[in-house]
Amino acid sequence: MYVVLTFVGGPNRGEHIPVEKGTKLSLGRSSSAGRKIRDSHLSRLHFEIDFTGQRAIVRDLESRNGVFVNGRKVNNKLLGPNDRLLAGEQTFDVRYADSLEDLVFEEAEETLSFNEERYQCLLCERAISLATFAEGNVREQLGKYLCPDCQVVVSFDSREFEGFEIQKRLGSGSNGMVYQARQLLLDRTVALKILIKHDGLSPRVESRFLREATTISRLSHPNIVKVYDACSFSRGYFIVMECFEGNDLQAMIEDFGVPSLAIGVSVGLQILDALDYAASQKIVHRDVKPANILYRPQDGIAKLSDFGLAKQVGVSSGTRDGEGVGTPCYMPPEQVNNARNVDHRADIYALGASFYHMFSGRFPVMADNLQDFMKGILERDPPPIERYNPKLPPELCSLIRRAMKKKPDERFQTHREMHAALDEVRKLYRVPPPPRI
Repeated sequence: MYVVLTFVGGPNRGEHIPVEKGTKLSLGRSSSAGRKIRDSHLSRLHFEIDFTGQRAIVRDLESRNGVFVNGRKVNNKLLGPNDRLLAGEQTFDVRYADSLEDLVFEEAEETLSFNEERYQCLLCERAISLATFAEGNVREQLGKYLCPDCQVVVSFDSREFEGFEIQKRLGSGSNGMVYQARQLLLDRTVALKILIKHDGLSPRVESRFLREATTISRLSHPNIVKVYDACSFSRGYFIVMECFEGNDLQAMIEDFGVPSLAIGVSVGLQILDALDYAASQKIVHRDVKPANILYRPQDGIAKLSDFGLAKQVGVSSGTRDGEGVGTPCYMPPEQVNNARNVDHRADIYALGASFYHMFSGRFPVMADNLQDFMKGILERDPPPIERYNPKLPPELCSLIRRAMKKKPDERFQTHREMHAALDEVRKLYRVPPPPRI
């Protein structure tokens, strides 16, 4: 038996996605999803269809815009025949079939009700969910809308915010929204990272946001995104940062696949320089991953961003003993067990895991359930990277394996040591040196 999702509209209209009984399928815009869908309004891993029980369940994978079944926002819901599922800009009809032969490959009937009309924010252009409308948190004027986040910084009449002109939303960091803006007094383009205070805001998130501003303001390195200032306003706080016109590696891998050896090695050497400098200032990043590495193709410059989870060695970071923080599939075992006491070798592991992802196109840890996922972090080495990229130099494969050793003492012991090893690979394969800034 199968549960079948059928695209109702768009370029995939009429296409069926069958999920066999006893299996699961994740869907999103990432190549790591079981079914990749090109839709910028979908999260990288947006939702999962779980058909391991008697009936299929749709499960929201902590998506950005939510999952809706018959117009209602859901986290976990049993799917019935003739249900209609919405995620991002995609609408699916749900049905069950005894075999794939029962599927008729014909165009689905495209019908739109009020609940399925597309509303998007005037500034960030993201879809506004029906639940957000129902909560009364959307501003409307002459058929235009502002989502709850963007209405804090702009209005329909003005895009001026605390001496800045908001130009567009760039995305979200670990602790806040990020906008591109023009600083009116100095006439320069900057990035604003904004944290909005609300009743459900954790005091620890607030303290981490402020600590990020304090931490990065002391760092001055050409491969680290600069912080110019930090301020409070009536609804929260914002950090004024350098606006670096580059793409994050995560997005580049999803959109263009594995980068060339020259690009990957150059990015790696630059980020190792950044991490070495941070370590000299007794800073451990604790969230090194492709999404936090920015790359500008025009000049080949790479920068490390988002120090929202960084800690200063010897100073309390607000992390409890025995607690893990970071992005799990790039975290070393010791950070899962006790992030409070990790040292710079945790960043070496995370960069090695980022290399693995960058050069293979696969996440370093992949599993069907939480138990196997944790084993992948704590006990099991990832599959040999040569399996997914046979053309990768063996010296680089060995470097990645060493950086990702489970025991910190078996990794490179300093960023300089790893930098020297990577630079030898560069010279051996005649890769040009990184750009000078």
